[in-house]
Amino acid sequence: MKITKLLVSCLALILLISPAAWTQEEPQPFKKDPLQGIIELVVENNPILQSQKDLIREIQQMPEPGSGFIDLNTLALGSETEAAGIKTPLISMTQLEEIRGRILERMETLEKAKQTYESLKKGLLTELFANITDLFKLNNKRESLSQLESFLRNRAESLTQQVKAGLERPTTLFDLTERVMTTSMEAENATEELKVLKLQIAITMGGDKWQQLLSLLDEVK
Repeated sequence: MKITKLLVSCLALILLISPAAWTQEEPQPFKKDPLQGIIELVVENNPILQSQKDLIREIQQMPEPGSGFIDLNTLALGSETEAAGIKTPLISMTQLEEIRGRILERMETLEKAKQTYESLKKGLLTELFANITDLFKLNNKRESLSQLESFLRNRAESLTQQVKAGLERPTTLFDLTERVMTTSMEAENATEELKVLKLQIAITMGGDKWQQLLSLLDEVK
């Protein structure tokens, strides 16, 4: 009898358990950080960087000097070919040195192009981070002013009741009301400055995708 009751209890417990407990929760799709998205969008859509990247790609795709004549991996001076049993040098020493010089020149040109790209990218990101910092400062200023305005309005409501009850002078309420209006105006100005700065960053650094960049900037808090 006890075993039967135990089995019934276990069955009831199993039925009460939510089916969700037996199924593995599907992984949520990875959401890219807005700041990372901003950096990628700005870098990918900067015309100067794209032009420099195209130059690098063009240099890399150019045929190697001496290609088809010598082993470019070794530049062996003894590269020879056999014709009718007679060994004949593939190229002369002068030609080999000329090819070697052209290879080195190509490598130097490619390296300089890459360094220029990295320098341009660094300058672009420095400008972007400076703008993002200004966004954070303006956003913090706006939030602080909004909180101060809310506090002052609550204080003004309380002070109004005290003035009506004769506990405070009307001039005190007037001064506080004036401060509320000033704080409210400053908060509105900060909000407008924030909008203008976001639009400026989007248009100057977003290229054809400035609207997408503007949306990402709105996500930065």
